[in-house]
Amino acid sequence: MERFDVVVIGAGGMGSAAAYYTARDGRRVLLVEQFSVGHSRGSSHGGSRIIRHSYVEPEYATLATNAFALWRELQTESGERLLGDTGGLDFAPPDYPTLLGRMETLDSLGLTYRLYAQDELARDFPQFRLPSGWVAIYQADAGILSATRCVEALAAQAVKRGAVLREKSRVLSVHPDGAGVRVEIDGPAGRQSVLADQAVLAAGPWAGRFLDSLGITAAYAAPLRVTHQQLTYMEVAESARPLFAAERCPLYIGLPMPYFYGFPIWERPGQVKVAREVDGPAIDPDGERTVDPVAVAEVEAWAGETLVGVIPKAVSTEKCLYTLSPDGHFLIDRHPQHPQILLAAGFSGRGFKFVVTTGRLLADLAATSPGDYSSPLWRETFRIDRFVNGPIQPSVDTANL
Repeated sequence: MERFDVVVIGAGGMGSAAAYYTARDGRRVLLVEQFSVGHSRGSSHGGSRIIRHSYVEPEYATLATNAFALWRELQTESGERLLGDTGGLDFAPPDYPTLLGRMETLDSLGLTYRLYAQDELARDFPQFRLPSGWVAIYQADAGILSATRCVEALAAQAVKRGAVLREKSRVLSVHPDGAGVRVEIDGPAGRQSVLADQAVLAAGPWAGRFLDSLGITAAYAAPLRVTHQQLTYMEVAESARPLFAAERCPLYIGLPMPYFYGFPIWERPGQVKVAREVDGPAIDPDGERTVDPVAVAEVEAWAGETLVGVIPKAVSTEKCLYTLSPDGHFLIDRHPQHPQILLAAGFSGRGFKFVVTTGRLLADLAATSPGDYSSPLWRETFRIDRFVNGPIQPSVDTANL
């Protein structure tokens, strides 16, 4: 029977990053993926994700600084262009609490930004048309991550560092085995068991099944909810394309619910990606995913009102999944009864920018003894037992992204 130091379950963003950092630390790692690296069934695929510092919660704003540094390091090591520095705009009424909270946090951390009045924004960024009286904050330290390329780079660098990657291999079960774990896998070579000192569960939308089987959901009131999201692509009129080029157009977020957001021309020539948060019913991650025409129409209407020069008609629509924790904060911790099993789940739509910090943190937890949370990337809001000591306090900054 094969034996590894660490088995990582799931080769999406979090799992690939965990495999990369644990392998870089000199551990013998097995990375298991039920589909193929870069697949489009989960939450880590696509050509663009937002990275930014502008959060109400300081724990995420400060973590973003670490994330930028780690992404740049990976970009240099891999030789791949992973991060585009575009800057970012947040739009809202001037008294909107989330906008005020983000400004307060940026001020407290010494992170620079500019507050734009409406007439100033129209002068510097004429591609945006805001409702009367609205303002915007611009932060230069924001940008775009090329998601699929990031995941592929992490997995490739993990393998380069000695990790073993097994694709199209489904993990059937994870069992504590003494001080280690036994993992049952069904793959191209048939069913087999592997032993490891530790396991990292980073299964994205499928993580809830493992949490259920390991008693986490019932014991710690930590159910995960998977929802369907969709993203629309729209053509930019020929005359407006220079204004929506990545060198001229920042990413943009409309803060009042339901949180519309979008990107410059980045993935596809002459097209922008625009979307809105969809808080729909819980779904089965293995189920069918159909396009919601009502949500598409809402995005088209918002684009027609806000984006000057964008033709407000969806050319195509892509789908992805959010896996939401009960309070919107990440769940990153050791299993309380079996600390050789590490958990990373519930990234609630805001997780991709923090893929590298999560992977590094998981490697830190794997290298230290139970109860040791000395990693500089640790945040108390990640604790798995936070749900059992009274009412759940939801994330203040509920714009996921």
